[in-house]
Amino acid sequence: MLELRWYRVNDVLFRMSFFILGGGSLRIETPRLIIRNFCLNDLDRFDKMKSNPKLAYMAGIKPHNSKKISQMRLENILYYDDYFAIVKDDILIGDLNFYKDPVRVASDAFQLGFMLDEEFHHKGYMKEALTYFIPYIFKKHQIDILTCVTIINNYAAQKTIEALGFKYDGIIRHYKRLYNDDMVDCKIYTMTKDEYERNDKIWHMN
Repeated sequence: MLELRWYRVNDVLFRMSFFILGGGSLRIETPRLIIRNFCLNDLDRFDKMKSNPKLAYMAGIKPHNSKKISQMRLENILYYDDYFAIVKDDILIGDLNFYKDPVRVASDAFQLGFMLDEEFHHKGYMKEALTYFIPYIFKKHQIDILTCVTIINNYAAQKTIEALGFKYDGIIRHYKRLYNDDMVDCKIYTMTKDEYERNDKIWHMN
């Protein structure tokens, strides 16, 4: 089920669609990881990740400045079926999310987001998680195109999605203004349903 939520960013209201969790749960097991719904026990690691200024900047979000803010955010996402935890050895190490693409309104398009805690970078964890998570998105929601937007100097994220077969569409200049008033350019990547199906050797079904 879709819910339309209103958000305020830089004093501008905008509306975005999110999936309401319908009582189900997600659990995907990869060779080294588990992708699952968040739980309240994730709070300490969630706060650590979301309060990291470097990670927040690359994700285009404001870093959390208190554990209370992290708790409020975590309690909110527990109810929605668009935001998932990446866990290794029972420890939260990252997250995955998807939502209706706010730009491609004429097609059934979704946008992919992800974050990995800094201490787990350069170990192939995010690529591993996405080879299982992207098939889940395409299979469950029957989408036409999946998009991914990265800040222009987020080289790690760009390397990951390029390795998965996403096509580079180009740069949108002044794509967004960050919490610290930086105006950043972003690179846009996409994968159509046909491209996803042609790259079937990359993906893992669970």
